[in-house]
Amino acid sequence: MARQSAQRVWEVCEPHRDVFSRDPDPSLFAISLHHVMRGSADRDYTDPERFFARTCMTRALSNLLQRVLGRLAGQGRGAPVLRLETPFGGGKTHTMTVLWHIARYPEVCSEQESLRPILEALNLRSVPNDLRVAVLDGRGLDVRERRTDDGLTVRTLWGELAYQLGGRTGYEMLADADQTRTSPGGALLTELLRRYQPALILMDEVLDYLIKARAVSVGSSNLMEQTGTFLGELTSAVSAVPQSALVLALPASSLEIPAENQESAERLFQYAKKVLGRMELVETPVAQDEVFEVLRRRLFQRVAEERDRKKAVEAYRAYYEEYSRFFPDRLRSPDYRERMLQAYPFHPELVDLLYERWGPHPQFQRTRGALRLLALVLRRIWQQRPGSALLIQPHHIDLHDRHIRGEVVRLLDSSWEAIVTGDVLRRAEELERQLGGEYSREQLARGTASAAFVYSISAATRDVGATEEEIRTALLRPSINPAMVSEVLGRLRERLWYLRYRDHRYFFTAKPNLNKVILDFENEVTQEQVEKALRECITQCAGKGSQGFLLVVAPAEPKLIPDRAQPTLVVLPPDVHQPQQWMEQAVQATESGIRVNKNMLIFLVPEPTQISALRSAIRRWLALKAVSDSHSFKEMDSDDREQVKLQLKDKEAELEALLRRTYQEIYRPSNGSVKRITGIGPETIKAKTLAAFVEETLRNKGELVDSVAPEYLKDVLRIDQQQQVPLAQVSNLFTGVTSQPVLRNPEEAVRRTVQQGVQQGLFAVRVGEQVYSRQEVPDEILKRNDVVIIPPPDETKPPPPPPAQPKPITLRVRTSASMLYSIMAVAQRLKQVNDAAVLLEVHDPSGKMSTMRAELDKLLRDYGCTVEWHPSTE
Repeated sequence: MARQSAQRVWEVCEPHRDVFSRDPDPSLFAISLHHVMRGSADRDYTDPERFFARTCMTRALSNLLQRVLGRLAGQGRGAPVLRLETPFGGGKTHTMTVLWHIARYPEVCSEQESLRPILEALNLRSVPNDLRVAVLDGRGLDVRERRTDDGLTVRTLWGELAYQLGGRTGYEMLADADQTRTSPGGALLTELLRRYQPALILMDEVLDYLIKARAVSVGSSNLMEQTGTFLGELTSAVSAVPQSALVLALPASSLEIPAENQESAERLFQYAKKVLGRMELVETPVAQDEVFEVLRRRLFQRVAEERDRKKAVEAYRAYYEEYSRFFPDRLRSPDYRERMLQAYPFHPELVDLLYERWGPHPQFQRTRGALRLLALVLRRIWQQRPGSALLIQPHHIDLHDRHIRGEVVRLLDSSWEAIVTGDVLRRAEELERQLGGEYSREQLARGTASAAFVYSISAATRDVGATEEEIRTALLRPSINPAMVSEVLGRLRERLWYLRYRDHRYFFTAKPNLNKVILDFENEVTQEQVEKALRECITQCAGKGSQGFLLVVAPAEPKLIPDRAQPTLVVLPPDVHQPQQWMEQAVQATESGIRVNKNMLIFLVPEPTQISALRSAIRRWLALKAVSDSHSFKEMDSDDREQVKLQLKDKEAELEALLRRTYQEIYRPSNGSVKRITGIGPETIKAKTLAAFVEETLRNKGELVDSVAPEYLKDVLRIDQQQQVPLAQVSNLFTGVTSQPVLRNPEEAVRRTVQQGVQQGLFAVRVGEQVYSRQEVPDEILKRNDVVIIPPPDETKPPPPPPAQPKPITLRVRTSASMLYSIMAVAQRLKQVNDAAVLLEVHDPSGKMSTMRAELDKLLRDYGCTVEWHPSTE
């Protein structure tokens, strides 16, 4: 219910117009103090009322203003020199812009609500209106010289200071020092400040100026050294004049100095700190718990009412509670609920990502960088209007947007553009299309990849990447099943080229992962290699067959199948387009003529829909083998080598499973064509080879037998109706007539059946003049070519019975379990007797059937049979 009633951020919040109206510009949230002073900056920075409307009066900023104003008002408060030192983008220039507006527009600023508590604390009714302010912006000033509006040429920082505080008159005090570019000395600076106090001096980008000044020669010195001397003298002068203050911004480290190399930057950084002497350090104008309000004020002109904020937060809270096992416990704590309310419309994880992970990065300007990136994110959301955007989360850093992508890639290097485009945009999007449904609708693959990418950017190596739990928090919103992320991550690990998974963390690197390496090897695999390996895999999976079984794997043509009087399993080639016609040709002919042993053929036919997947798996398997055998394999780290071995093992198992799924259809010759053997039971699938699978299936269906009963042979040969049948014709009956079962060893089985029939008196055998009846027939006799089966000598034909009248009758059959083929044949005929009831009684003196009791009982009851079990009395 909370999810349905909560409003999307783009429905209840309104960003500032400039988020939409301006072209994306890196300077959108970058203030130049020099441009503010000259009035050439945007009105949001030059107009004091607009500027204060967007300024969040943080605790640190309020404290700093109180100290500076107290000193300028002559109350003896605050240190004379303050150094602002935060990572760049941390609010130094913004802080000095506040001070500039206070000194430049005292009347307007006195009316600002945010300044009233400060003035009251100082017992001031308003900002003093006699403040003088000088702005020395090292990036905006030229180290050569500049012409003023009234015709003066100013050449140094001290010349600028004198001119801005006292105009032409003030400049004349330091004119000689300015023209010669030599430091004026502490006495002259002190005199200047005493004359023009209360005086506020704002110095920004000092190190930029020193770098430029190093190239300007001043006698045997240079302008950088003269400026260094000036800075030291200035700090002493400010300390000596009670109503003067110097606020100076320095970077937090040498990493932020644009020098030719890091060593030069560090030397310059240490030099500046030395010449400036001891100053009171003021850090972090924006405290962490105030970041949310700063972002909100700078980016939005209206946010949702409190009730809408609570509904959105409660929707997430209910979602985290419902799927608690997928998310960190902290997300359900009361403290985190309060953070979510404070951060609205942003999710706290997004702000934490930008400030804690990206903030220390030397290429990211903390508040300034966050504002610039978030402005682009807002623009994208308000253009796209996603239906699930109750809060703005890390996944909304949409790398599809070229401006957002440019801001993110800028933190790395230009080579990452291709990585993002290939992995996050193209390959992740392809996965979404394949998965379809909610995966595609909610862009879960691109969102997951984007989350992993933005978490890969971090100043600290140990924090690179994100756990699956962190990715869920960055990506998921109410109504999405968290389990879907696990599915997506598994697929992405198999497809993306630069995504890695180590120590339970997902992250991107500039070095291709195994997917890319394997794909490169895969592209080198030829089609001929695939076909050769496919046939080898089929041969291996087919097995060798059991004793007496001939196995023929993927013959080039059907006529090449041997014509032998033994069971012959033919595994069809995978590329046979008309298997029915192919098998019929095999049944009819051989390379030398008409096939004699038609009934011995058994066909295993591939499922055509599986062939493409089989070939793809073969190609990947060959690539993995090539990788493991390559020189580059030895150069891989241990994790990658282990992964190659694991993938190779998994691919081999996948190949075997694919082959089993591909070859499941069994056919046998039947009445001039072929018939499919249906009703394959699950127990046969457990066979270790394809040959064993076929044998077990045929046995279960009664199609493959070891022997036949003498009674069956007598009936089929019609011994009672003809005088004699050559023994050779009996063997041909089972090998060449397609209606007969397949005998594992036809010659041996027929010989044993004839011996049994003769001993039982069912028929006799004549060899030359010798007749064998009701006696044992030696094997060597039955191997002769002149053996003939005849009716028993004492058997007389009874008179034909009268025509039978239909009447109730009971049939009892007693036979061995190894002779069930005749029972199955009778069962087929009995289907025509609809009213007949069948009683099957199986007597097992061995007790083996008791081990199958549960299985047989379930099978029979599933088919609606009544089952009774009785202990044997025999």
